[in-house]
Amino acid sequence: MGSVAALSGILAFQCRHDMKMLLLLSGSCLVWSLHFMLLAQPTAALLNLITAVRNLVGIRYRGAWLAGLFIGLYLISGGASWQSRWDFLPVFAVIIGSMGIFFLHGLPRRSALLLGSLLWLVFNLQAGSVPGVMVMGADAVSNMYRMARWKK
Repeated sequence: MGSVAALSGILAFQCRHDMKMLLLLSGSCLVWSLHFMLLAQPTAALLNLITAVRNLVGIRYRGAWLAGLFIGLYLISGGASWQSRWDFLPVFAVIIGSMGIFFLHGLPRRSALLLGSLLWLVFNLQAGSVPGVMVMGADAVSNMYRMARWKK
């Protein structure tokens, strides 16, 4: 399960086109949702499920109202499933990602997603998710590599 999420996440950040990137990230989020349910991390599981939908919606639609809707869903889900202060990290990560998806394009969008990956990395460390640490680290490196190549 972790290997499928890892592969789709790494491949996503190698895509030059945002639409392909967001499609692959949506699939990855669905697998991560199941992974976090198995780790008894309900906040992370819910956030990933919502993020899969957010990424698909973000392919076609933009707007402050959509960003507000998803941020509201994240806050409600995070509040309803909250277990510890560590749950703040993925909530903050998905809010930053929402801002990137709905308001940014290109390198600024990828920068927002990079920050989200780093926050998820720290969360995964404390949650004991070895695949999560490896994937978020690889996602971050892959995204930085693509960003550096794109800047040239």
